Amino acid sequence: MMPKLWLKMQQTFSDLVVVFDLDDTLYKEIDYVQSGITAVAAMLKSLYHEDLTSVLINARISGVTDIWQLACEKLHLPKETKESLLWFYRLHAPDITLDEKVLATLNYLQDTGATLAILSDGRSVTQRLKLTALGLSHIPAFISEEYSSVKPDPQRFIAISKHWPGRRYVYVGDNPDKDFYAPNALKNWVTIGLRSDGRNIHQQNDIGFHESLPHIWIDDIAELPKAMVQENAQ
Repeated sequence: MMPKLWLKMQQTFSDLVVVFDLDDTLYKEIDYVQSGITAVAAMLKSLYHEDLTSVLINARISGVTDIWQLACEKLHLPKETKESLLWFYRLHAPDITLDEKVLATLNYLQDTGATLAILSDGRSVTQRLKLTALGLSHIPAFISEEYSSVKPDPQRFIAISKHWPGRRYVYVGDNPDKDFYAPNALKNWVTIGLRSDGRNIHQQNDIGFHESLPHIWIDDIAELPKAMVQENAQ
């Protein structure tokens, strides 16, 4: 049974901390992947004078699991070089932007008094480069590598509750495999799932334990404020 949501229609969200997942929630992770491949290919072209951009992107689309090994084979480089390519990918300055709907929703939440935070799995430098590119580096971020803790471990959700005590909390994510289990188990948390538009890296699966699913699904980030104030008594 879904718990009765404690969010009421109100003029402000000043008592709320709204926490967002990053990849495939605030932006599309596939855009980061394509940005990274393009950056590596440009570097390789400058050094080895061969453009592998389309080769690597097409290989990624077709399901090749190790495109950096493929790049080494195409350029006749030792297989050890792929580690350098992988780190160049992880540390590149990504060419990614926020969708206008996402930016408008974040601005609306801030204008109505909500506190915003980001909770994301990933490497510290990689994730913070993404935040900088998206113009979100001013929002407090709780990144897994910095806490030696990955979802569904509750450590960072508890840290947020302690950082902003006595508040009510909303977590917005996309992946039922790991995003919602921990906050669902904590007091004063409501979880909202953003359905894929078909471009998500990870598949969404509604089949599973209730504890791993969000309290509410939305189809568009613009629906978030309305979802936050709806009351469900089932």
